[in-house]
Amino acid sequence: MFDSDRWREIWSSITSNKLRTALSGLTIALALFVFITLYGLGNGLQNGFQQEFFQANSLNISVSGGTTDMPYQGYKQGRTIELDVKDVHFVKESFTRDIKYIVSTIAKTDTVKNESNSGSYSITGVYPEYEHVINEKVTLGRFINEKDMDNQAKSIVIGRLVAQDFYPNQVAIGKYLQVGKSMYQVIGIFESKDGGDNAERAIYAPFSTFKTIYATDKVSSIIVVPKDGLSLDNIENLSNSIEQNLRKRHNVAPTDYGGLWVRNAAESMKDTNQFFVILTVIVFVIGGGSLIAGIVSIGNIMVFSVKERTKEIGIRKALGATPFHVLGLILQEAILITLIFGALGIGLAALLVENLGDSLSEYFIYNPGVETNSLITACVILFMSGTISGLIPALNAARIKPIDALRDE
Repeated sequence: MFDSDRWREIWSSITSNKLRTALSGLTIALALFVFITLYGLGNGLQNGFQQEFFQANSLNISVSGGTTDMPYQGYKQGRTIELDVKDVHFVKESFTRDIKYIVSTIAKTDTVKNESNSGSYSITGVYPEYEHVINEKVTLGRFINEKDMDNQAKSIVIGRLVAQDFYPNQVAIGKYLQVGKSMYQVIGIFESKDGGDNAERAIYAPFSTFKTIYATDKVSSIIVVPKDGLSLDNIENLSNSIEQNLRKRHNVAPTDYGGLWVRNAAESMKDTNQFFVILTVIVFVIGGGSLIAGIVSIGNIMVFSVKERTKEIGIRKALGATPFHVLGLILQEAILITLIFGALGIGLAALLVENLGDSLSEYFIYNPGVETNSLITACVILFMSGTISGLIPALNAARIKPIDALRDE
């Protein structure tokens, strides 16, 4: 394999037919360039889709009450279904194995004011874990914590626009706002990643404080965070089980979708994943078709090479070269051509894809790239392609008889 004379001979054979070798090799390079580029862009499209439409909390299950659309088991149509703390405990105890954590909220709309401004705002009593289920980031101060919950603290976290409304050109942290009849201290300011102005005009307070002030066990919503590693099917089954059990607890008909609202993106995520599986298959079909064309092209080169060197191969065999030696010579040449041009295609594609960054974000393509494992797989495929392309010509060369080769014109 490392015989310098053999390598010089192979290189001489390649360079003696430069145009033919280049055209055939470029077919391999182009095939792998197209495959790697499309695969990387596909990954970028998936990243963009996840970022735009499925945030980190997209698999959470959210449950809230509504108004029944039909009578059921003696209950009239038009009932208002209100969830309560007992429902939260029931869900937590019934599905402990599949739940990472569960939080509930109390949402109110009330008058918020200070000495210079006044307005109606949405205020929500939340648990500390709520920070992990919203697409909002605290940029100043902090979020509600366990100490706030234990002390039923009158602390609030306000949106960026709330801070602008009441404390323009000032740092709102540590200042006070009157919410309803109570004074609350601002402990944090958040910004919304995707909710816009409405989300940034929201206010969060400790759940325990709201529960006491409003003297209620009713909750506006229950949010279930599934355990890490649960499949989309398992999350969908968990959502369905929670829904069925809460419908029974509140005597809501199974088909009354107005009485109980359950939001879960697992099914949509499954459809999205299926789309990307299909996209990946299409990429492999396109890349595979181009690669086959390249294999055939290099195979043709080697057929001509063997034909042109028939006498030379005959002399080699007459002087004692074994069929295995001849087979190795032709295969080595085919693999070398494939590796040189294939590596060129892979390298250029990887360079292009990795340097695109977010330049295609307007097409929902974010941070396209190709994993190291995929590049290693491409190299293995490349080596196999070179072997396949040279196998038939090499077998033909190995079968050449010295006497017939010397008669060849």
